[in-house]
Amino acid sequence: MRESIRKSTGGALGLAFASTFALACAGMPGPVMPDSSVLADAPDWVLQSCSAYWGDDDGARICGVGSAGGTKNISLARNAAIGRARTEIARSLQVKVKSMLKDYQATTTGGDEFLIAAADEQYVEDVSKQITNMTLSGTAMQDTWVAHDGTMFTLVALDIDTFEDSLKSMTDLSETIRRAVKERADSSFRELDEVTQ
Repeated sequence: MRESIRKSTGGALGLAFASTFALACAGMPGPVMPDSSVLADAPDWVLQSCSAYWGDDDGARICGVGSAGGTKNISLARNAAIGRARTEIARSLQVKVKSMLKDYQATTTGGDEFLIAAADEQYVEDVSKQITNMTLSGTAMQDTWVAHDGTMFTLVALDIDTFEDSLKSMTDLSETIRRAVKERADSSFRELDEVTQ
């Protein structure tokens, strides 16, 4: 008799435990999804690509969007957001400059100075970094927006004229390289703008 009571109690306890565990698991939260109300009323450039800010104005530029939150210091948030937007621009710009240099290298024949120098992959990498670092100082903040949770978003852009002005001032680059990049810059900037729309 005691044995049947033990079995019965054990079975009941096991069933109760299993039920509680199942309910607990069912009530456990899944991945935390961002609250869409935080971005309610956000401008298009925050939710889509930064190109949405200009619409279809056919401008040649590279832009980036950065965000920063978790602080009540608005100056700190703005600087952090601008820094992140500039990092996004730097990544895009470096890829573009390398592409311009390689395109020029591929179309050059004969004993051109650039063909010899740029045969080294590291040289292309170094020049693209140098151009990127120099021209990033020409980026300008275009707009800001603060989300409902206090996160600050900034839109930063580098236009083709600023890029070309920076190239002109880079006297340590040979005229051949500067001309090669400048000739391809306008179409490269427009092409990147089209891709990000």
